[in-house]
Amino acid sequence: MIYSSQLISYFKSHFPYKIPLHKIVSDLEINKTDVLDSIDALIEQGYPMYTSEDHYQFSLPLIHVEAIKKGLNPSIIGKSILFKDQLPSTNGLALENLASFSHGEVILTDFQTSGKGRMGRSWQASLGKSIAMSIILKPTIDNRHAVLLTQLTAAALAKALGSLTDVLIKWPNDMIVNNKKVAGILTESQFNGNVLEGIVIGTGINTNLVLDEMDKKIQSKATSLFQETDHIIDPNLLIQSFIYWFDDFYTNWEQTRDSSPFIAICKEKSILLNREIIVRQGESSRLAQVVDINPLGELIIQYKGEEALESLQSLDFSIRGKDAYI
Repeated sequence: MIYSSQLISYFKSHFPYKIPLHKIVSDLEINKTDVLDSIDALIEQGYPMYTSEDHYQFSLPLIHVEAIKKGLNPSIIGKSILFKDQLPSTNGLALENLASFSHGEVILTDFQTSGKGRMGRSWQASLGKSIAMSIILKPTIDNRHAVLLTQLTAAALAKALGSLTDVLIKWPNDMIVNNKKVAGILTESQFNGNVLEGIVIGTGINTNLVLDEMDKKIQSKATSLFQETDHIIDPNLLIQSFIYWFDDFYTNWEQTRDSSPFIAICKEKSILLNREIIVRQGESSRLAQVVDINPLGELIIQYKGEEALESLQSLDFSIRGKDAYI
């Protein structure tokens, strides 16, 4: 409906209050029939709507850019924020239109329909139940720093999520709560020949999903913040905190090229350090001991039966615990 966007913004700005129909009609200067038709359209689209005796509200907090910006004073990251009600993929939009985005710009959506994770795995964002966002970076660096920026992102997520629950990092890109994945990172680079045009860092967080809403195939491996805390999560406060920490880490790193502040967090929160893992690449699987994370953000391992240490970058391999996912 033509008034759906107005109603979405209206309900977001009035959350968590129940608004009587007559006030909605008066405030938006839209006739009653059009308001009700638009509310029905939002419900059909999957918006979390609560209705009771001619009172209406969103039953879950949704992304509200004005709320995110309130209290933020970023140096680089988040100075510009683009929000779309619905997108196939925030990373996809960033990569397809990279030249039009500024360094440090953030893309957000309430509903991601065709997102993907590392190594081509699918990842969707449900309305009010997950966060999907991308950060565009246009640094003058070697592409080898891509894995380092993934670790910077992981450290920022650990700080933001840490205010809600105990979180650990499964290198290179998974955030773990109670041995289950609650968030993930996808870092993608775009080149023009040998020239790096930009890096897009996508982040997905399961916020208010309940177990039954997850694919049965991943219920043993995935969780949500609501599932772990039994509290409705406000995505705006979480995004605000994440942007704050990302901006802090990135601004300092850009000025000094000193990765130690966020690498220290990745080490402290690592679920892999000093453990045996299985490194899988194609049809090959090898047992290794995790020794360290170096200043480039690479995982330092020692393959079983070998004396030399090797460094892993975030490329075409996967890591599993010796006996389980973690």
